[in-house]
Amino acid sequence: AAVVEAKQQPSPMDGVREVVAARKAANEPVKSLPVTVLSGFLGAGKTTLLKYLLENRAGLRVAVIVNDMAEVNIDASLLVEQGALVQAEEKLVALSNGCICCTLREDLFSALVKLAANQPEGGLDYILVESSGVSEPLPVAETFTFKDSTGTSLSDVAMLDSLVTVVDGAAFLDELYVADELRERGWQVSEEDERTVAQLFCDQLEFANMIVMNKMDLMDEGGRSRLRAILRRFNPDAKLIE
Repeated sequence: AAVVEAKQQPSPMDGVREVVAARKAANEPVKSLPVTVLSGFLGAGKTTLLKYLLENRAGLRVAVIVNDMAEVNIDASLLVEQGALVQAEEKLVALSNGCICCTLREDLFSALVKLAANQPEGGLDYILVESSGVSEPLPVAETFTFKDSTGTSLSDVAMLDSLVTVVDGAAFLDELYVADELRERGWQVSEEDERTVAQLFCDQLEFANMIVMNKMDLMDEGGRSRLRAILRRFNPDAKLIE
């Protein structure tokens, strides 16, 4: 009987190893690019913040990864000759290193490895990622921290510098206490997605190391104080920015 060898599927980590090997072969330093991921609820103001950061980048060469280029509508002049704009539709993949199995953002992993391998002349200084409004933060964080059985990690070429959650202060307090499921609003990411609006809020806040409180001018001082107190209770270690 003929023996048919199963073809081994390429690992996402192969790209990381190739980038590291190419740098070493060229006697170039293996620099891990800092990455900031912007998350936050639909309409919170992530795109507004992204544009502000690009307009005030202080000469840094910045690449931007977005989920939907049409929705972001970034002025191309903000990225000419100093960065790149990449679209990456969110896609999850499960990886195991023999001990634990993690769910990673495969699209984000692939986009970051490509940017690390194909940087513009002079290299990149920073990468900004805008996640969709219903994106789960855990797979994003694990995308950077997971190590395979050889010890290879995405952080070898791109490290998570900040996980920023943007909060719509004017709407947050009302949305926090509703019992709606995401699917009731057509916001679910899959048929199995049973999360509620409140659960999504909690996840995005608890994983952030920086919380930007947006639309505070639409609130009175009592509402602003209450919002700060609630955010502190959710995440006492995050830096709050108004």
